[in-house]
Amino acid sequence: MPALIARLLLACALLLLFPARGSAGSDGKPVFGVLKFQDETGALPFQGGIGRVLTNILANEMAARPGFTVVERRRLQAILEEQDLGTSGRLRPGDGARIGELTGAQYLVMGTVTAFEEGVEKKSARGSFRGIGGSRESSTAYLAIDLRVVDTTTGEIAQARTIEGRTTRTASSVGIDAGIASFGYETLHNEALAKVVRAAIIEVIDYLECTMVRRDACIAVYADKEQRRIEGTRKAIKFDGGNR
Repeated sequence: MPALIARLLLACALLLLFPARGSAGSDGKPVFGVLKFQDETGALPFQGGIGRVLTNILANEMAARPGFTVVERRRLQAILEEQDLGTSGRLRPGDGARIGELTGAQYLVMGTVTAFEEGVEKKSARGSFRGIGGSRESSTAYLAIDLRVVDTTTGEIAQARTIEGRTTRTASSVGIDAGIASFGYETLHNEALAKVVRAAIIEVIDYLECTMVRRDACIAVYADKEQRRIEGTRKAIKFDGGNR
């Protein structure tokens, strides 16, 4: 019983510190809470994991857009911990409504990183002038995110989309005597990783702004992009027994 009373008092304190808002912001803008993205890839290109990095960037970038109101991450985390709710993006039935009631969030943005791949290709060529040679390197990164937006009032998925893309960074360097002196490869590699993460988040926010704020002709544009993505994925593999 003392433990229960302590939890109730803490919950009241949280509500006093972070009073819940209505189902929409006072300015009419939709209110979002960003939950931690789940990482299913096991890749560790960034300290703390790709899921944490994506979550932080998304929350910051969304808050900077004038069309959104975003629940502050510390406030959301405090409610999640107090209510013993999961932060992995896998909500139990009723969790979304409780988070919405306590934080004022209309929608919860969550996602799963299903692919994160990086590759490096080096091409070198010996020069003919005094042993000076050169090399050219391309670093490519690929990222795929399964995005979901849950309506905290109904518990239903309001939006769902797969965001995937790749970016390539290329640079040249000069080596002396068969390339003993070279530079920039590690920097190039890190730039490709950072670029694809930031670009994916921008695509996520543009999509949400279109479908949940603007709701205009941009929806048809995204429908076309999604169809082209699906067709591209289909062409990436040939199944046995199919038409040739």
